[in-house]
Amino acid sequence: MLTRTLVLALALPALCQSSQACRPRDQAGAQVIDDAEFARLVNELSEDAGYFWSNNYISNETSYQHVLPEVESRSLDEGAYIGVGPNQNFTYISAIRPKIAFIVDIRRQNLLEHLLFKILITRSASREDYLARLLARPPQTSLPIDSSIQEIVRHIEDTSASESFFENQLSEIIATAHAFPGLDLSEQDVRDVTAIYREFYRQGFEIKYDSWRSFFFPSLKEFILETDLNDERRNWLASEESFAYIRAMERENRIIPVVGDFAGDEALKRLGRLLESRGETVTAFYVSNVEFYLFRQRKWSSFVENVERLPTTDASIFIRAYANLHRPHPRMVGDHITVSLVQSIHSFLRHARAGRFRNLWDVVTAEEL
Repeated sequence: MLTRTLVLALALPALCQSSQACRPRDQAGAQVIDDAEFARLVNELSEDAGYFWSNNYISNETSYQHVLPEVESRSLDEGAYIGVGPNQNFTYISAIRPKIAFIVDIRRQNLLEHLLFKILITRSASREDYLARLLARPPQTSLPIDSSIQEIVRHIEDTSASESFFENQLSEIIATAHAFPGLDLSEQDVRDVTAIYREFYRQGFEIKYDSWRSFFFPSLKEFILETDLNDERRNWLASEESFAYIRAMERENRIIPVVGDFAGDEALKRLGRLLESRGETVTAFYVSNVEFYLFRQRKWSSFVENVERLPTTDASIFIRAYANLHRPHPRMVGDHITVSLVQSIHSFLRHARAGRFRNLWDVVTAEEL
């Protein structure tokens, strides 16, 4: 791994100023980051991985699409997106359309899973092709490109898993990952990528958040076919256009996975300096339910300090999830196990500075007061 002793405020201001590192796109202000620069950002923004009690292959959220109308009404395109975890990010990124996205997670497994997703997405010609590769279930015939996501899921679901296809895909995934200059995957990283991909192959659409204690959580099939509050399917795989947008982001290396603790001393601070050096602001920060763990670990105040160091505007928002398992939220919908919420980052910081957040309930109900 490249050394991380560089101070990003000095080392990274030239990001995308070199024609060798980044090439301009037609979309205003967006850049194509080359493979070496992608690897450098992954390495230099990341900190040492921390402990988390489980894997997270898919999601523990059922309500993630409920906030999409509000998010889209805020005109959040451009700027930078920060997220956490695996699959929800693609749906939010396709809705917000940022210039660049950083997925920050305390687990190195999440970085490796996003690397797996990235390689499969960039190689795929369509949504059907992507799901066939992800689950190692190559259909004998292809559906029309404009098929509904329900039709695509059924088509792949009716296809048998192929061990030889899995092994061929895995070899290509590992070779592609090793080809990123400077990414320097370890032998353990390769074993972990193999284990992650094997779970998708083994479980297919039934794969959930983890291989155990996941009975509350959605399967991949349920997650993809979930709807928003208007009963519309808004997952990023619900339309070919959204898939093509995410594929373009991945091919241009504009979705960057980072190992980092939201309350840590390194990753978010480095990211804040990087964005400031580029004159970028955070338009959306998807925190999922991470604050639950930060309160439990008495690290929440450090998270607030890190948020204060991010370049934001009055339009910048949090997207968060709250679990209804113990104390149902006022905005709970039906039997959904989670509530998804949008909050102004500046409003959040004002409340935090005023000492209004004594616990997580205060945070997730601040907009109800």
